[in-house]
Amino acid sequence: MCHIFLIMVINPETALDQARVLLVDIGGTNVRTCSANIGSSELINPQKNNTSCLKSFDALIANFLTEDPSIQHIVFSVAGPRLNDSISMTNRDFTLDANEVLKKFDISSCHVLNDWESIGHSLSLFDQSDMDTIIQGQSFNKTALILGPGTGLGASLVVDNQIVLPTEIGNSTFSINSMLIGSELNYSEDFHVLEDLISGRGISNIYKEYSGLEKSSEEILMSYNSDHLAKKSIDQFLVCLPQVLSELALAYMPGNGIFLAGGLMRSLMQHINPLKFKECFLMNRKIMHADILSNIPVFLIQKEMTCLHGNLNYINKFFLRNAR
Repeated sequence: MCHIFLIMVINPETALDQARVLLVDIGGTNVRTCSANIGSSELINPQKNNTSCLKSFDALIANFLTEDPSIQHIVFSVAGPRLNDSISMTNRDFTLDANEVLKKFDISSCHVLNDWESIGHSLSLFDQSDMDTIIQGQSFNKTALILGPGTGLGASLVVDNQIVLPTEIGNSTFSINSMLIGSELNYSEDFHVLEDLISGRGISNIYKEYSGLEKSSEEILMSYNSDHLAKKSIDQFLVCLPQVLSELALAYMPGNGIFLAGGLMRSLMQHINPLKFKECFLMNRKIMHADILSNIPVFLIQKEMTCLHGNLNYINKFFLRNAR
């Protein structure tokens, strides 16, 4: 039996039919949208807008439904923890409630996923050609950890490509003190929870600690070869990241691999030294635990728009499950 831990609200007065679905990914910085035919794997007309468009969210959705009356289902992925049928964003003043969407719009079903829940559902769609290998390994179970530092830090567990368990690890204080020990970073209000260090904002915080200046992670990455403090900040981030992955690996035992995702990680890949990364991943571990960690492969997913792919894969699995 397949168990999927997702929010799903269906209008009981409207029969589910395999019509077109609207896919919406609401991240901390951008809103990505597209439509798709249920049962397909193709994203139709994917678009990206700044989250400022959320000020007219109802109009945004209404416009899609007006332009394409065949849309009968909507799948949202949202950057924030879900509670019952709603998600409040972590880094934005915005709440999405599946029941309210059904009341406002003439659609058959509305599904709301945490963004890393959605990315977890995308994992089974990708093969080796969609990934770069950072650490070679040898899988020993069916549990995978998928994680990405971006506006914040998101992560989820994927068991046998079926059960997806999102986490809020980025807003915990898990291992933050150990990351600061042994580095030149000081304990400060800038480093309170884990995503204050392991995220795009974390890169900015590290740079601020070294330079006293405030810059975006994009600016810091662009000046890697011209600003020695930018290089130092990125290098420090890439020492902390594998140490965090090591902690999470021992907590969750993702024997099927750790998968890094997101635009920031794709930009950082050119600066990753796999040997150094593995050295930090195994740092300060007992021999027994180092042996276990050595078997866990680490990959970087190069595919873009992972949430939209995950949203589509989820709705496809939903219809397949209900067709049985």
